Amino acid sequence: MNDIETAPPPPPPMRDSHAIGGALGGLVHVPEGWSFGTFEDIERVGRYIEGSRALDPGQQEVHRSPEGTWPEIIASWAPDPSGRKVRLPGSGTWTDVVGRTGGLALRAASPATRPERREVVLRFLEMWAGTPFADPAYRFRVGRLAGPISFNARDHQGVSFGLHLPGARRTLYFEAVLPGGEAAPRPEAPLHVVDRRHGWGTPEQLRRLLELVRERGPLAWDADAVLALSEATGLSRPAAALVLAGNPGAGSYYKPFLDQHERTVLGFKNGELDSAREELAMLGDSGRSALLADVMPEDPADLWEPGGLVRVAERAAAAWARQQGARPTPPWSTWQAAVALETRMPAAHLCHLFLDPANSAVPPDFLPGARPGPPEQPVPRTPWDITRRYEADFLVDAVFAGLAWAYSDLPAGDPVREGMPEVVRHLRELLAAGDTAAGLLNESMARYSPGNRRSDWLTDGTGDRVTARVAAGDLPPGRYESDPRACVPDLVADVVATLGLSEDAAALYLQLLLLPAPSDRNVRRWNAWTPARHKAAAAELTARALVVEDRRARAGRTLFLPGPWAHAKKPLPPMETWKVPLIGAQLHFSGNEVRAFELLPDTLPALFTEAWRRVRGGQGPVA
Repeated sequence: MNDIETAPPPPPPMRDSHAIGGALGGLVHVPEGWSFGTFEDIERVGRYIEGSRALDPGQQEVHRSPEGTWPEIIASWAPDPSGRKVRLPGSGTWTDVVGRTGGLALRAASPATRPERREVVLRFLEMWAGTPFADPAYRFRVGRLAGPISFNARDHQGVSFGLHLPGARRTLYFEAVLPGGEAAPRPEAPLHVVDRRHGWGTPEQLRRLLELVRERGPLAWDADAVLALSEATGLSRPAAALVLAGNPGAGSYYKPFLDQHERTVLGFKNGELDSAREELAMLGDSGRSALLADVMPEDPADLWEPGGLVRVAERAAAAWARQQGARPTPPWSTWQAAVALETRMPAAHLCHLFLDPANSAVPPDFLPGARPGPPEQPVPRTPWDITRRYEADFLVDAVFAGLAWAYSDLPAGDPVREGMPEVVRHLRELLAAGDTAAGLLNESMARYSPGNRRSDWLTDGTGDRVTARVAAGDLPPGRYESDPRACVPDLVADVVATLGLSEDAAALYLQLLLLPAPSDRNVRRWNAWTPARHKAAAAELTARALVVEDRRARAGRTLFLPGPWAHAKKPLPPMETWKVPLIGAQLHFSGNEVRAFELLPDTLPALFTEAWRRVRGGQGPVA
């Protein structure tokens, strides 16, 4: 037996990629193949840059790959005594961290960072503090090169690197100019080059942060800072919390996104945090790291002082305004309701679309096919800037889901609901424009799917009647169109007189007759009822045999109209078959499953009236 204790073998690269990606994700892209040895590679590049100081004026060193086209000046170079090849910058986009360590520093100090990830971030920052990338005396630039060339070159003034990525069909460019230098050697003028301004994150600041985190532990969480950032920017509260946790939209590849401890610290539910991640994920790693580059205090110790996180929120709000512009903030309950819609458009973006339809700018990477622009100088766009078919489908699906929801499921006076008529006007204007976007939108509107009547809704007068209801403001503030006492009080009185019911029972009966999803939770919200009041109204209907009691999958209620029942797969609502033709739904040929449903064929007052007319005429639901 060998008495010499041997170190355990290092973890495989894939495991390291997961560990590093989970720790740095959302701010630094970490592809497969990264390992903790990558940190050493970055240090090695730093030493290569620092080694330029030892070169004589006029001396140059070049190392190029076989596909390079730049004439070779010196055949080889040795970056360090080990003779190992320098890992080219750009691999893993770690060069995005240059001048932007604020986000990682905030993540290292946040209580919403799991300990094993915090240790990786601290290790990365400790490495970074010892490289020229943290030294503000150096000047750095990033960009692209036109040719398929990979190289390292340096002289006494600086260093330049090219990295050709065949799969991506682009060549990354990175250069460092030494203190006192004027320019780095390069084979050609780079494209879309930008300076990496050095903000927060000097070696002294980074080492001070490391010392504080290891001595004091993470900072205290402050929900008031989250609320302040949300109100100042239009970000949802969970998105604001992720920003202040230094975790603004980590990549979805790593699961779980947040563990139980992290969710508890932030104070939000899984679905809310997932929607917030989508809201921020569209910024891209570069946009997220730029947002948080300078939110840290000059002295990191201020994070642990009273109000420290509120001051971070103020700096983050200013950075957001410069990068994205401030947007209107939807009511918290409205944002939560938008999350429940589960549209492909993040809940915050859907709300912004209705709050300010014409100017609802979203991050340039929100949809694939964003209009091209230089790195870090993207062209702003809105969801209406359609260039491809799937973008049109994406937008139309979200808009019509939002129209149905805003009209019947948001209260009068809600700013998202009030924006509905303008959304319809803007959509009609774009459909009539006659340009490429109009063609794509019209194709999407006409796309065949069961129950698709979007074009009819816009042209047969239904949309006009629905938007007129919203614009008229006849509904009392805070009341819902789905409450017949608010939208058709005279009809409720007729039901009361005809059936001898209380007003509450008459309203509940009308809701069960017509509405596609009158769950107990929805009814209580629409009607502002307590459970006891709801129970009393239900007891009246049961006693009169107008309804039956039962438990049915995905119904969320125990009261049902007598007669056949149609099941449904999510997201379609299951419902009584009696109301299917009334509300414009469709059944499968079997007759016991909902096939399609999206838009009501008329206003709710008109449909409540028609439902009651059928009941009074002897055409009501029967067992």
